[in-house]
Order: sequence, then structure tokens, then C-alpha cells
Amino acid sequence: MKSLYVRKALSMTIATAALGCLASAGNLMAAGTAATVTYTASGTFGIAKSGADLFQLQNQPFSISVVASESDVAKTHGAQWAGYNALKMTGTVQSGLLPTPVVISNTSTSIELAVGNPSYDVFVIYAPVKVVGITLTITAVLDLPKGTLTNDHILPFASAAIPSTATMSYSDGTNTSVLYLKGTLVGTASTTTTTKTAAVLHAAGARSITAHGDGTQSVRLIGAGPVELGASSDRVALAFYATGVRDGSEIKVRIGGQSVPVLYAGAAEHFAGLDQISVELPRSLAGMGDAEVMLMVDGQTAEPVHMQIQ
Repeated sequence: MKSLYVRKALSMTIATAALGCLASAGNLMAAGTAATVTYTASGTFGIAKSGADLFQLQNQPFSISVVASESDVAKTHGAQWAGYNALKMTGTVQSGLLPTPVVISNTSTSIELAVGNPSYDVFVIYAPVKVVGITLTITAVLDLPKGTLTNDHILPFASAAIPSTATMSYSDGTNTSVLYLKGTLVGTASTTTTTKTAAVLHAAGARSITAHGDGTQSVRLIGAGPVELGASSDRVALAFYATGVRDGSEIKVRIGGQSVPVLYAGAAEHFAGLDQISVELPRSLAGMGDAEVMLMVDGQTAEPVHMQIQ
């Protein structure tokens, strides 16, 4: 655990995001429930490290909660991090300027999670708020011991202590204050819901993977040119990114009106909330030219994408 800071913001803490990991081939997650996970940070603001404590937060308490769902899909991601937005945040922050705590509430909060970066996990929150008529953006970052967070999806975790060396900052756009911070951060599973992610098939990042008869393999982006079925000894698989697949119990793909074998459907490697579906391309589709790719998940049909087959 290292610094917890808040840039351009009033005070507080917390946040998260998660990475999708590649499940074993053929391991389709059952349709059903998704847990609601609440991340709560609470504690006390310490002495000022730098700048003037404009909102008089020193020695004052805070408590902030952000609600997410295990079914949430990351809106941004990299190889080891992912971010989610449009989350609900509530809480209170006591300021020495006011006789009662400032109530924080909005549905524009975003959370970001980085796993093993490089020896710790990073838990972040971004949230626009208004405090005593001034618009601020909360930005808080907490480095947790590596392994606190998972690379599967948003999950609860045991309480983690915010170290006494942690800091947070807040700014009104002109002046910035940095305070020490101490307290706890915890993620808890609360209720369950039965909401399912809509099925979406993405054209971006789609690849053809050819297993050649000599044991070698070649990979090519679909869209860089027509997909070729190659020699009779070659086997061609197509891999598409998607969403809403991991919750499906019945998953079908049709290419050019023909049903094709589904080799894998589940979480995509490295990308939180993103799924992947891989199918085998039958040789009977050779020479088709423009072909429509249809994804069906539990009777729900995703918007089709198109590809060229030579």
C-alpha cells in the first residue's frame, strides 16, 4: 500500500475496476445472477502535507461508498487495467467550514483497477461533485498489496488498511491541498440481481487463426484482407470480441447463413468485462465473398458484422 491521493478534488477515497481473464475453452458461464459489490472507504483526514487546507478537512471524518456490479462491462481498458463509469457514489465528508457533514451523491463516478502494477494493485476513483457551491473532481488512488484485487471481474475483497503515509489532494482548480489520510477500504457483496448484459459482437479486433498442416500457425486481422481457408490440411478459426457472451447458456453463430462450430465463448484474456467467441470456419464457405456473421445468445441476436471470405 502506498499513496492515496485526490487530485483536483475535495477529499475522500476509493475505487476500482477489473480485468477479464481467459477462461478455459468450453467453460461457458451459466446465465443468471450478478452480485452487487459496494466499495466503501472510511477514515480521517490527517495533517496537511502541502498547500493550505482550504476546506478545513484536517482531523475530520469521511465515509464514501461506490456501488458496482460484477456484470458491469469495462468502458476503457489496457493490458493490465480497466475502467468502469456511470457508477453510483454516496457518502459524507466533514469540513471544518460547516456545522454538518457535506453529503456526496452522484451517478457519474468511475472506477479503475490495475492489477499487479508492478508489485501492488491500484484502486482508483474519479467523481465530479459540488461542495459548498464549488464544482470539484475527486481523484483518489490507493495502492493495495498485490493480489488484493483479482483479474477476473469486479469482486468484493477483505478490508485493507489505508496506511498512515497515504495522502490525498483536493483542488478548486487554482489551489491544491495535500493531506495525509488513514482509514480502511473494503469491498462487500450485497444483493444479487438477474440483469444480463446485452449481446454485442464487435468487428474491431476480429482475427483469423490458421493452423497449418505442418504444425505452424498464422494470425491475421479480419478486415486487413479476405479470410483465406488455405490448403486442405489447414484449419481456420475466427476469434471475435463480444459482450454478453459469458452469461449465456446457449450460444450460436451463423456465418453466411450457415451454422458454424463454437470453439470457445467466455471472458477475453486481459480485457475486463470483454468477452471472446471463437468459431471454426467450414471449408464449405470458401469463395463466399461478403458474409454476414450473426451471434445469438439465449435467443437474443446481436447486431451482425460483415467479413470477406476468399
